[in-house]
Amino acid sequence: METIVVSGGGTGGHFFPAISFINILNKCNIKSIYIGSKNGIESRLTNQIPTDYTLLDTKGFVGKSLKAKISSIYNILKATKELNSNIDNDFKSVVFGGYVSLPLGFLSFLKKKNLFIHEQNTIPSLTNRVLSKKAKICFTTFNYTSKFFKDAIRVGIPIREGFLMDFDKKELQKELNIKSPCILVMGGSQGAKALNDVALELFNKTNYQGIIITGEKNHDEISKKAKYLSNIKTIPFTNNMHKLMRVCDVAISRSGASTIYELALSGLPSIFVPYPYAAYNHQYFNAKEIEELGGAITINQDELSIELLLKALDKILEGKEVFSKSIKNFVIKDEKGDIILPQEYMLKFIEGVL
Repeated sequence: METIVVSGGGTGGHFFPAISFINILNKCNIKSIYIGSKNGIESRLTNQIPTDYTLLDTKGFVGKSLKAKISSIYNILKATKELNSNIDNDFKSVVFGGYVSLPLGFLSFLKKKNLFIHEQNTIPSLTNRVLSKKAKICFTTFNYTSKFFKDAIRVGIPIREGFLMDFDKKELQKELNIKSPCILVMGGSQGAKALNDVALELFNKTNYQGIIITGEKNHDEISKKAKYLSNIKTIPFTNNMHKLMRVCDVAISRSGASTIYELALSGLPSIFVPYPYAAYNHQYFNAKEIEELGGAITINQDELSIELLLKALDKILEGKEVFSKSIKNFVIKDEKGDIILPQEYMLKFIEGVL
């Protein structure tokens, strides 16, 4: 039986879509293996990997010193050799980016196996640009990305099942003890100090209720500063994002691809503050595609101020229904208007390639 080997990690933006894809393989009784990094977020979340897995000793090389780049390339080649010993010959590969995907991509080249890539962001990573040269299909989340690949198909991004569940907002508010309007502040899987700081100022100066997902490393500092503010809750990380996005009224957020697709599924209007140091400034371009749909407002981090933030919040809350409808338009639907599950959509193409 052919195995589908799935790789993608380092950050939550690569890891969670890969895991969502593996879940659909499990439902379809398709054998899978996950390949991750010992140095990525996946090493801390092995309990969430629903299949056999191997964690390789790989590290990134973009923006590193020459010595670190040489070490990284050596580790990638060593990891490719390790994979060759651990994976049977009958397989297809699906990679979701991150430096850990290179060994599987290279092994697929060497063994002439079918390779599929999924690019989450508007601007492709160096890993996916390299691997796309030999890929059968390049799956994308954003429309803009198609200009970079010769065989691109927009499928959205594999999503966690919780985002497909129906919730009654009033019941969720009771469950989570939240009142409207509530502002959700989140800086990605690692948190964002710039968002945490401006959020504290926002909730100190207004009566808005807020939830700040601080990131693990920032939680102690932010929770201490927030303990005298009765209108906010701080949490380091959550597996209930699907509930929080449904119960809140506006998000102040970084603009990673998974976050954007989840916000779109939830119909949650957003103020995006793109991470300014993201590779190729891809978070800015991610945010702008949603802004052009009318579902968000983008504020660059170097321009972020409480005045601009309040102005954007007022604009969104005044036109909340229009913003909500517009961000939902980013989600791919069928002719009947039903949501197409991205991982199922991908699998149809992959199974169709002999």
